[in-house]
Amino acid sequence: MTKKALKKTEQKPASVIPAFVFGLDENGKPRGAKFLQGLKDNIAAAAIDMKFNLVHDHSAEFTALGMKLPIGRIYGSGRSFIPPIRRDLYEKLKAAQSRPAERIEGGVPINIKSDKIGETVSDVELGIAIANNLPRDWQAIEPGNLIIAQSSHIEGWWEAIVVERAVDILTLRWRDYPDEGTVQRHVGTVALINPGTA
Repeated sequence: MTKKALKKTEQKPASVIPAFVFGLDENGKPRGAKFLQGLKDNIAAAAIDMKFNLVHDHSAEFTALGMKLPIGRIYGSGRSFIPPIRRDLYEKLKAAQSRPAERIEGGVPINIKSDKIGETVSDVELGIAIANNLPRDWQAIEPGNLIIAQSSHIEGWWEAIVVERAVDILTLRWRDYPDEGTVQRHVGTVALINPGTA
């Protein structure tokens, strides 16, 4: 194959939508960061641990403001570094976050507000039998549903039962390995099983 032919078959990499984390620390000081690698489980977990807002794929307005944030870091240990930010930028981010998300074809907007973290949508017994109801979209995911989630990059994807949904964070139990306890995943990072036609 010639270089010319190779150039034609080369595909442009898909652009990654940044994730944004911001909130008030224990001293009431505003902090915030952008994560250019996009939405990852460890970023979501760090935001929830700190009770910070997490926004991804929300709107052009929010993204423009979010890009003014410094770059954040999540270390291998799970610890995070979210730098201090100006109070006026924090207020603008809060205002943009409260406006409705722009619906983007194929996008999965994530908008977790710090005051909603820990709020449980509903609960389900851990001893539940294999789930047989399959959600039709990500917004419809609720406790008792069967979905597919990634265990790790090495172990791959497995069937999981939704135990709890707190805003956009799912607590899951592996269907075939119930003794392994539960794991948490972002609603935007799981896959759906085709429920078929109604």
